[in-house]
Amino acid sequence: MLSSSLQTFAAASAQPTPQHFAMAIYGGAFDPPHAGHASVIQRALDVADRVVVVPSYRHADAKRMADFALRCTWVERLAERFGDRVVCSAVERQLGADGNVIYSYDLMNHIAQQHQLPAHCLALVIGEDNLTRLTTFYRAAELRERFGLLVANEEMTVHSSAIRAMIAAGQSIPDAWQLPEIQPDMTIYRRAM
Repeated sequence: MLSSSLQTFAAASAQPTPQHFAMAIYGGAFDPPHAGHASVIQRALDVADRVVVVPSYRHADAKRMADFALRCTWVERLAERFGDRVVCSAVERQLGADGNVIYSYDLMNHIAQQHQLPAHCLALVIGEDNLTRLTTFYRAAELRERFGLLVANEEMTVHSSAIRAMIAAGQSIPDAWQLPEIQPDMTIYRRAM
């Protein structure tokens, strides 16, 4: 599928073309997950048989995040709305157990091996903001050579950092940004993490 809101790239291709993948891997902090994340998952399902959502265990920029288990619970609740084609994977806890940062290349390799899929059948899901940064990713050339890519354009301007800041300031979060599955838990951001 090729649209203005989602571009698909085959492994080793610099140009977007219609593609279908066995699995799309969508990693991120999900601190907290929000309606923008749900939109990306929905669009990824149009071009992939399954979407695996992978909360970060250790952030590459050493960003402090809410408890990993809680973020996984939130993503699991979100995944339920899509049925069995979307799952949350806590694989980064295993991969990051030694204290190292988990890079997209290593995550994609691990999941390909775990599911016994050829690398080109998997696609890494990124936001349009990361497309320009992709060359700075760890083993970027190999990542693009081996795996497909789904680039999700921002359909709504909502960011987890804005949600956290608004809650910390005692402000109301716009309903369009929120996920009812996790809304009651957002009070954790009222106190210092």
